[in-house]
Amino acid sequence: MEDLVANIEKWGDDRNLHDPKAQLNKVIEEVGEIAHQINRQQYGGDLADAVGDTTVTLIILANICGLDFKECLGVAYDAIKDRTGATVNGTFVKEA
Repeated sequence: MEDLVANIEKWGDDRNLHDPKAQLNKVIEEVGEIAHQINRQQYGGDLADAVGDTTVTLIILANICGLDFKECLGVAYDAIKDRTGATVNGTFVKEA
């Protein structure tokens, strides 16, 4: 995984992807593709591609902003790992 993230960061650097606003627009575009697949209940290869593309855009965005993608994941997991709550209508709702 570390090599893959490093390869994606290099790919973005090699293509001069350094504008966080432009990269955020790519993230949003790719999330839209996920929504398109989910709304059509199509959970196959096109959804996998959209999830992968979204992850790539997030890795590049983190890199542009001087963040380590793996550390970002760690921060997010640390915030949720002990969270309690309940799933309501398919969505996890944390306790207050």
